[in-house]
Amino acid sequence: MSKDLKRPNFFVIGVVKGGSTSLYHYLEQHPEIYLPPIKETNHFARADVSHADFLPGYATDVRIDLDAYFKKGMPEKIHIAHVDSDTHYEQLYSQAADQKAIGDVSNSYMVCASSAKEIQNYAPNAKLIVILRNPVRRVWSQYLMNLREAKTQGADLIQEVESDASQNKVGWGVNHQYLELGKYAEQLNRYYALFPAGQIKVLFYESYRDDTAGSLKEICKFLKVDENFTFDFREKKNTASLPRSHKLNEFLVSSGIIKTMKGLVPKAWRSHLASILYSSKDLPSMTEKEREYLIQYYAAHVQYLADLLKLDPSIYWSEFK
Repeated sequence: MSKDLKRPNFFVIGVVKGGSTSLYHYLEQHPEIYLPPIKETNHFARADVSHADFLPGYATDVRIDLDAYFKKGMPEKIHIAHVDSDTHYEQLYSQAADQKAIGDVSNSYMVCASSAKEIQNYAPNAKLIVILRNPVRRVWSQYLMNLREAKTQGADLIQEVESDASQNKVGWGVNHQYLELGKYAEQLNRYYALFPAGQIKVLFYESYRDDTAGSLKEICKFLKVDENFTFDFREKKNTASLPRSHKLNEFLVSSGIIKTMKGLVPKAWRSHLASILYSSKDLPSMTEKEREYLIQYYAAHVQYLADLLKLDPSIYWSEFK
């Protein structure tokens, strides 16, 4: 990559359903921070990604003609893509000016084993941010998201996660990785092995959710940008909801109509359209059996995390007291 172009000096490495989407939208408000128009580039996870094996729903999510996108001057924001080429990745940062902090927000960097070394090779002095969510709640949130996005029809969470984990082919975009995504300690350990602890900022989702302003102040201080900047918290991102009509939703998603609509419908109308198609009322709750299953599965992993971070996650995650 060219040394003359602006390059990321911080990375938000995860986690899925851990608040990274809202964090992206808050940080991009800050005048001293630059984030590219593609929220998740997945650039440094390339070695662990198999495009040919993507689930149909995920393949639809990330399908984009990047050559045309860059030729048009990156005309719109995109939630996720796979920016594999160095040339395209450089172009994402071509509009960065004199911002102090230049970032890349990609959840795949947490779970894909190659990413830590790839990032270290690219930016050894980079700062790393991760928001960890109670793994039990994280699984449930991902499950609800997949129901909303017609990526599963499974009515039983335990069967869903066990079936997913037993797939012959697994990996980022290849299966849902419900259980794998919550093994935070072994994932973080790859970064602690390569980066000084002072370059890694670990936050807990529950604290970020309950005191977003305070968490953003911490992050700004970590990135050495103005920590007194006033963020706009009015717009909520990625709130849980389910389709009002599952059959209609499945058709809209599988046909690609939903993705097309997102590109055509003016931003101001999107929330109204979403309210027509989806509802946040009467969302299902995890059963006690499902909760106990996940607590038992993650108990050893949470203890490993406590040892790694030298703190007790049960301060935030009461299930593990």
